[in-house]
Amino acid sequence: MLKNYLKIALRNLGKHKLFTSLNIFGLSVSMSVCLVLILLVYDHFQYDKFHANKDSIYRIITYTNGHQGPFDEGYATSPLGFKDILVDNYSFVKGGTNLNTYFRGEIRSPHKILETRSLYGDKDFLSLFGFELLEGDKNALDEPFSIILNEDMAGKLFPEQQALGQTIDFEDHGSYKVTGVVKDPPSKTHLQFDAMASISTLPFLNEKQLVRADFDSWENIWGNYNYILLDERASIPEVEKIINEIASTNQELEDDHPGYAFELQALTSIVPGKILGNEISFALPWFVLAFFGFLGLVVLITATINYTNLSIAKSLSRAKEIGIRKVNGASKRQIVSQFLVESVLTSCMSLVLAFIMYKYLVKAFNEIWIFNMAGVTLTDSIYAYGYFVLFAIVLGLLTGIGPSLFLSRLKAINSLKGKLRSVTSKKKSIFSYISGKRTLISIQFSLSILMLITILILHKQANFLVGANYGFNDSEIFFVTTYGQDEAALRSHFGSIPGVEDLAFTSHHPGVGRSNGFTAHWKEGQEPITLYHFAVDHNYIDVMGLELIAGTQFPENISDTNEKFIIINETALETYGFESSSQAIGEALHFDDRSLTISGVIKDYHWEPLMASIRPLALRIMPGNYEFAYLKVSGDDIINTKNKMEEAWIEFDKTRDFQGGFLNAEIDQFYQFFYDLGSILTYIALLALSITSLGFLGMVSFDLKTKIKEIGIRRVLGATFQSLIFSMSKGFVIMICITSLLAIPLALWINNLWVNAMAYHAPIGLSIIIPAAAIIFVIAGATIISQVWVNANRNPTETLRSE
Repeated sequence: MLKNYLKIALRNLGKHKLFTSLNIFGLSVSMSVCLVLILLVYDHFQYDKFHANKDSIYRIITYTNGHQGPFDEGYATSPLGFKDILVDNYSFVKGGTNLNTYFRGEIRSPHKILETRSLYGDKDFLSLFGFELLEGDKNALDEPFSIILNEDMAGKLFPEQQALGQTIDFEDHGSYKVTGVVKDPPSKTHLQFDAMASISTLPFLNEKQLVRADFDSWENIWGNYNYILLDERASIPEVEKIINEIASTNQELEDDHPGYAFELQALTSIVPGKILGNEISFALPWFVLAFFGFLGLVVLITATINYTNLSIAKSLSRAKEIGIRKVNGASKRQIVSQFLVESVLTSCMSLVLAFIMYKYLVKAFNEIWIFNMAGVTLTDSIYAYGYFVLFAIVLGLLTGIGPSLFLSRLKAINSLKGKLRSVTSKKKSIFSYISGKRTLISIQFSLSILMLITILILHKQANFLVGANYGFNDSEIFFVTTYGQDEAALRSHFGSIPGVEDLAFTSHHPGVGRSNGFTAHWKEGQEPITLYHFAVDHNYIDVMGLELIAGTQFPENISDTNEKFIIINETALETYGFESSSQAIGEALHFDDRSLTISGVIKDYHWEPLMASIRPLALRIMPGNYEFAYLKVSGDDIINTKNKMEEAWIEFDKTRDFQGGFLNAEIDQFYQFFYDLGSILTYIALLALSITSLGFLGMVSFDLKTKIKEIGIRRVLGATFQSLIFSMSKGFVIMICITSLLAIPLALWINNLWVNAMAYHAPIGLSIIIPAAAIIFVIAGATIISQVWVNANRNPTETLRSE
């Protein structure tokens, strides 16, 4: 039976080549997007699959009490003491390991100096997780000042010799012996590290005050990770209850502190998972995957509607076939099966074309800047191909079920007469079917309008953010990463370069989302207020072009070792309760370990991204925290300036790679994700619009086919082409107008949800609405006019004799 179904299906698909081509194209373009999304989801569900005990390992995560929703900020970190207490005192805990984040900075071998963001790990790390060692053994992290490297880092530090047994230096933290080299894992993992040093080193560093004194404090929830291996019979809620009891016994918090709540997060739920602070590495959280899934669903819905519309529109030519089959004894189930086989076959044929597009899309996805910077890279996997085939079969069934049920319910006598009348109701006619069909097309156009408006808003917001005035000079600033080098040597070397007018140092870039904060109060009894800060030198205000509205800048002969002064912005002035800027000058802000005198007040500028409101800011002299040298340069030759700076750096330091560029380009890159998201949406919108256009073309063509005799009569009676267009398109125009009136407000409301969440944004007006509506009306108008033209130019004598 299946063989006969396939023969008939192939015969019908070959007979109606245009219909088949339109359906295959519509399905393939939507499927190509969905294949990429399937690979994206598949890729993220492969994280940490290579660990032998993956289903029994859990991470302890932290929430501030009252902030435990799916979108509330929690932390992947937790106090260091959990692991030992749980392993030593509870039989359901079969093992565990601690990690610490303090191993970040420069590591040096005789051949290379490299910046690393790595970890400290305890002796049980290699036993708990499934990392293989190329060199060394499972005891590699037992001793203090021992370190393991990944393959890539070992190759860079020791390019021509075995790394095992070699020594590397970590800034001023001493020398570490390489006791192991870790093989690249067989699949992706959230436990990404260049190097991992033994956590037993921290007490020795603490004695020399090289790490935070509270690194092992129960109140320190920020710097440590706890992973535990649970017995299969352990109850997760009971274990969480015990963990919180342990914390309440050991933590000593202020009376007004809301306290912390601790939860267990399964290793296999970390990626994809919720957004947490202090993550070891970046991966897309579940709601981002859901967002991309929604985009794919939009395209898929348009393709499904398109297939349904075209299939039912074409059914008029197959009505007699259905009638003959029913007269010969074919059951409803057999007719449904026949059309489902055709649908699945069409879907599988579409998969071939979709796979060609998919190869291009994967490459394009990996080139998107935001994913590149975040380290999210799609790797083509043959194991995902099985899901592709399954997806094609399921899609074929879903797209074919509507047309097959519709056609199977036709009366045999009506089918033989070429009439599309359902058996379920004598009142139903072809016109009620067309009404339902127009509803489906309206849904397609609504989704297209939603995406068009979203794209236009994204581009407008991106252009606004990139072109906005941040209140500081960014176009003439060239930054150079200092790697902790001596400021005086850097100033002497780079300050002598022709074209460099001035030079300053700072801890981080403004306007890109990074901030450092601490609490301080002004008056006695005042609640401490969070004050964010930049570490700067005395030249910073002049180089950045900031406006000093009261007081003075930092004096040039200020002591770098004994911080005394602070400069605040206008928002800090208001937040702490000063009545005027002049009142603040000479007053002191009190911190935990010192008091600093306010020497100046600067005009507010956007030191954070424009999406956020301006918050209290302080400029502080903190030389140990400088990361960038800001060079104020003259001239418009960007390429020459960068080459000149790179050559100067190579003369200054041959062991470290040059990192630098113009500040405005760095800030613009921060907003690149708007353009990237806009590009993704533009591509999907083009697919959705093309599919919608094909569906609309099929509907208009079908509608005019039923009116071919009417068109012939009108032509004989002298109707003009313009009058034919008006009479034939009136219903379609009304449908599109109603669709636009409903879809545009909905699209604006949806987009306002995220636009209004930004502190500063471009207004949404007619410049967004008019282009989106115009695109829809142009597509619809061109389709209607072209089809009316084709049918109006037929010989009236032939059309009037057609029946």
